[in-house]
Amino acid sequence: MIFGAPDATPHVPGVNSHAACAPSALRESTQQIARDPLRWDFDQNGPLVAEGLRAVDLGDLPTNPATPQENRSLVASTTASILKAGAVPLLLGGDDSVPIPFFAGFEQFGPLTILQIDAHLDWRDERAGLKHTFSSTMRRASEMPWVECIIQVGQRGIGGSRAVDLADARAWGATLFSAATVRQNGVQPILDHIPPGSRCITTLDCDGLDPSVIPAVLVPQPGGLGYLDVVELLHGVTRRARIVGFDLVELVPDADVRGLGVLAASRIVCVALGCMARQRSAKGPTDQ
Repeated sequence: MIFGAPDATPHVPGVNSHAACAPSALRESTQQIARDPLRWDFDQNGPLVAEGLRAVDLGDLPTNPATPQENRSLVASTTASILKAGAVPLLLGGDDSVPIPFFAGFEQFGPLTILQIDAHLDWRDERAGLKHTFSSTMRRASEMPWVECIIQVGQRGIGGSRAVDLADARAWGATLFSAATVRQNGVQPILDHIPPGSRCITTLDCDGLDPSVIPAVLVPQPGGLGYLDVVELLHGVTRRARIVGFDLVELVPDADVRGLGVLAASRIVCVALGCMARQRSAKGPTDQ
């Protein structure tokens, strides 16, 4: 089930997220792509809409930048309700504060592996007194007992992290694959670190990709992952484990160039849906 969350915890209190328009932009793009669902999709090696796929769009949650706690509760409860229905939640953000309550909604559905694709570390304990903004996504995830494994991919350049944040990530046991490491060794070493048969949430911050692929981000950093790196990762996770949740955040349509970023992001959503459909048709011991 697909749902959008334009806001969770704005880094500027009371102000709409810079990525609040992303869910509607993604819907418009995917609707254009899916006008002929029988077209062959070479990124999926099958039809654009996989056989057996039943995707239900619940629309956007009525979030409000002035009520961050209520936003977080709404995202978490919606996620939990989808899981209780036996479906896989696919969340369209919103900024990178949105995954925090998304992860929280899995409390009764762990243990979990989190695979994060992001240019930044996101291990700040707080920023300007706020503990649930986009600087703290993985720090908050690490505090959830149902999260057993964190794999972070695509770090490069500079962000809000400091040496102590990197030390804390490593001390917790997070495994980091910088963008340079991916370029040198490909994605297979990342997949080898995913526990076989695990329940995996894939969380994708659009700035994890190179700005030549997705220019529509708040802070572009050169040297990011390619589109096909992400496609290969999604297919690899499906073969090794099980995607039980997916979110895509930090898409800023107003910063796009000729619609290329929205197009790449919507194609990633299509591939993620296809992977979910194919794994559902081959049920195994990790199913609910």
